[in-house]
Amino acid sequence: MALDRTDIEQIISEIWEDLLDVDVDPEDDFFELGGYSLLIVNVVTEARKRGLELAAGDIYTHKTPAAIADALNPAGGSAEPAAASADPDFSTVWESGLSPMRTEPSATLVPLATEGTGTPVFCFHWGTGNVRFMADLVDSFRGGRPAYGLEMAGLWGRERPALSIVEMAARYLKEIRTVQPEGPYLFVGPCAGGRIAYEIARQLEANGEQVAVLAVINTMPPGTTELDAAWGLRELYDFRLSSLRERFEVPDLHTDQERLMRGMVDIAWLDEGVDPADLHWRQAVWAAGVFAQEHYEPRPYGGEITVIQLAEDADRPEADWAPLAGSTETHAVASAGTLALLRDAVVAEIIAKKLAGHGA
Repeated sequence: MALDRTDIEQIISEIWEDLLDVDVDPEDDFFELGGYSLLIVNVVTEARKRGLELAAGDIYTHKTPAAIADALNPAGGSAEPAAASADPDFSTVWESGLSPMRTEPSATLVPLATEGTGTPVFCFHWGTGNVRFMADLVDSFRGGRPAYGLEMAGLWGRERPALSIVEMAARYLKEIRTVQPEGPYLFVGPCAGGRIAYEIARQLEANGEQVAVLAVINTMPPGTTELDAAWGLRELYDFRLSSLRERFEVPDLHTDQERLMRGMVDIAWLDEGVDPADLHWRQAVWAAGVFAQEHYEPRPYGGEITVIQLAEDADRPEADWAPLAGSTETHAVASAGTLALLRDAVVAEIIAKKLAGHGA
């Protein structure tokens, strides 16, 4: 049976009350109540369990239970129908990409600091797929070694990226071997890059090779998730566009695009020099990376992992890497997020000391 406007308003209000632990009136703004981007995932999931086909963009755009109800059932309310988005849909963007079978694969290995001696250190991209911003950070911990980054396939061309962490890891390892054919290897993985580094280390161990340092920074262990594993690429892409509109306060991503992209560079979500025409393609690449993360099924790794977590996450059971690794060395650092951790002198010293003990 179709839900009427009153049903929709009540469902939204009840879900918000459960998730935010506050009383909710129909005109209350989700974000003013304490809601945030990742919590929207839970709202959408709970709504669909109750038969309401809600999208993340509905919450970002309309913000209150009453406005959402009006938008989803305009016959029962006074709201004007929402204007069509100027953003291209996911299918259009994804179809503009090329299958890896139809294009020459682009290099994913990029030099961050090629001068120096000793065993190189390899840094892996985070969720947005980019890694070149690390060139400004590696001097704080590399100890005079060369440093290289691995960025996601498809960032600078239109090759469709892999939808599997295992496949990504195999490709990155092949390129790593062009610089360092044999181990022991030194890996640093921030955020999503920690899981990729873990999978490469696991593949190397399975081949009888050694990873001397595997450092993960603000990375939840594989198998944990903050998103809905049932979401496909389209839903992830739409969620991303909605969250960008909210974060950068632009109703349309084509509005004031220069300021939007400058803001993304400032927080290292984009590297310098991205063509504005590639803005939506980059968000499709993000969706592909998140999809791969959400569907990665880890296997145990017998080596040591150096885990650097936010202090606020240190006691969360789901942040514990011990069940996956032979041993863990965990450091809890008070900071504001992954980028802040990477810039933190304490974190740099932890990584520098780990690297100094291996492969000089």
